[in-house]
Amino acid sequence: FVEGSIVKITLKNFVTYEYCEIMPGPQMNMIIGPNGTGKSTIVCAIALGLGGSPALLGRAKNIAEFVKTGEDEATISIELKMVKTRNIVIQRSFKKVDNTNTWRKNDRVTSLRDILNTVRELNIQVDNLW
Repeated sequence: FVEGSIVKITLKNFVTYEYCEIMPGPQMNMIIGPNGTGKSTIVCAIALGLGGSPALLGRAKNIAEFVKTGEDEATISIELKMVKTRNIVIQRSFKKVDNTNTWRKNDRVTSLRDILNTVRELNIQVDNLW
């Protein structure tokens, strides 16, 4: 894996997923499947989980619309490979009722600014996922 590579994605109550873990490999990865099986949802989770806004995706106006129907809160966790230190885990939790976000990095509450700085330092281009 190259530094900044996604090594694990965990979704909880996100769009159609109640719980899902994805562990991409170190080489090229593709998400394939029939229409309506959640491929785009995974890409949305990556973009939103790394600091992107719903407007970037063009699917919804606010983050609360990505919470699974019948649930109150959703969580996206993305583990990024680090070479000389332990991997970084970025987590975004958001609530349907008030459209609020909580950001965590390695289990510590942090700000969107800190997340965006981390993503930029790892040369991840969230707006280039589509």
